[in-house]
Amino acid sequence: MTLQDHNRVIGIMHIVWGAFNGLIMLLLVPFFLIFVGIIGSDPKAPAGLEVLFGLLGLFFLILALVIAVPSFIAGYAMLKRKSWAKIAGIISACLCALNFPFGTALCVYTLWFVLGEGQNIYGALGAARGDYAPRLPPDWRG
Repeated sequence: MTLQDHNRVIGIMHIVWGAFNGLIMLLLVPFFLIFVGIIGSDPKAPAGLEVLFGLLGLFFLILALVIAVPSFIAGYAMLKRKSWAKIAGIISACLCALNFPFGTALCVYTLWFVLGEGQNIYGALGAARGDYAPRLPPDWRG
């Protein structure tokens, strides 16, 4: 595979990973909301149980967003060959590593690419756009 193929595959995999986490969010959060409604309508339910399920639902919502949103951003950046795709890929890969085994595999593949041969893609792209040119104050330019 060429470097562009690896970049494309990793970008697609990050978008799919973000969609998978978004789907989990769409399934888990209503599950907890249903339990909050059932517990709230039961007069014999313990007092703190409704709050517990509400907090658990909120926790899973935040966790899914923290993992899904960076994956979408990294996938988009890699597919569009943005100069900041390397940084987004590293951040997303570190968050994906928390989900064993598939997230960890995506993490290893992403880090292998962006810190290895893929570094040449983003380094050359950034240099062509002038992103890595030194920015000196006007009085230092001589």
